Amino acid sequence: MIGFIQGKIIHQAASYVTILTSAGVGYKVHVPFKEREKNEVKFFIHHHIREDTNDLYGFESSEDLLVFELLLSVSGVGPKAALSLVSALGRDSILRAIADGDVSVFKSISGIGNKVAAKIIVELKGKVVAGAGSGILIPEDDETVEALVGLGYKKSEVLPYLAKIPKDVKSVQDKVKYVLKSAGKKS
Repeated sequence: MIGFIQGKIIHQAASYVTILTSAGVGYKVHVPFKEREKNEVKFFIHHHIREDTNDLYGFESSEDLLVFELLLSVSGVGPKAALSLVSALGRDSILRAIADGDVSVFKSISGIGNKVAAKIIVELKGKVVAGAGSGILIPEDDETVEALVGLGYKKSEVLPYLAKIPKDVKSVQDKVKYVLKSAGKKS
C-alpha cells in the first residue's frame, strides 16, 4: 500500500497529475486543484483499491488526508466526491460545517445533493466538535475521550471541552485534567 509520494510533476491532466519519483517511477495521482500549481511535490496518499480501480489520491497534509478518509466513511460518498469537497471547501470549512450541522455548505458543491449532504452531517457529527471558528476532528481512538468515558462522562459531554484544550497541553493525562477542571467550573 502506498502512503507517501515525493517527486516532480511531469504531466497534468484535468483530474490528475503524474509524479516522477527519484527512483524513476511515475505515479498517476488525483489531487485537489490547488496542489497542481506546484512542480516539486510531497503527498500523503490514500490508495483506493476496488474491483475495477486502483487509484491514488494525494494531499499536502496528513490532516487533509484524514478529512478525505473521513468523508469516504460516509455511505454514498466516493473518492471523487470526497476529493471535490476537499478541493472546493478545504479542511476547515468541512469540519466547521459538520460541527455546525450546516448542510448548505455541502450542497453548494456539484454532485452533492440534499440526501448525501444530510448523510455527511448525520454520520460525522459525533466525530467533529466546534472549535474557535472551525471544527476539530476527534479521532475514533482518542485516548482522552476513552479515559473520560471510563470516568463516567458521556462522549457528548466532553467533546465541547476537547475543542478548547490549548495546543501546549500534549499528554493524555494533562488533557484529562484540563477537561475535568473545565467541566468542574461549569457545574
